[in-house]
Amino acid sequence: MNYSQSMRKYVDVDIQAKVAVDNPHKIIQEVLIELIKNMKTLAYALDNEPVRSDLKSKAFSKSITAIYILQSSLDFEKGGEIASNLFNLYDYCKRGIMNGFTKQDSKLIYDAIPPIDEILDGWRQISN
Repeated sequence: MNYSQSMRKYVDVDIQAKVAVDNPHKIIQEVLIELIKNMKTLAYALDNEPVRSDLKSKAFSKSITAIYILQSSLDFEKGGEIASNLFNLYDYCKRGIMNGFTKQDSKLIYDAIPPIDEILDGWRQISN
């Protein structure tokens, strides 16, 4: 097993360990943390990697997947307006990620990070 495969296995196991709890609140918090990390990685890669880059592709894919998980986890019946507002914020960030990736413009990614940071801060306060 080469270094790349070992690293991939470690990352996969690490993420699984973080979310292998029966606590939906903790799972969403970890998804938010991973989303921010991948958005920052994507923005960095857009500025510093060649046009075709595995790093860019993986960060993009992981970011979009995280947004999908977050949007899918919303309960519109119980959450009402808050769930709708979160869905719209996630959609704004998804558009920023997709447009930034398509246009190779890191600013669009960086502009989408603060709303996710705010959601994560609020999420952390709820758990305390």
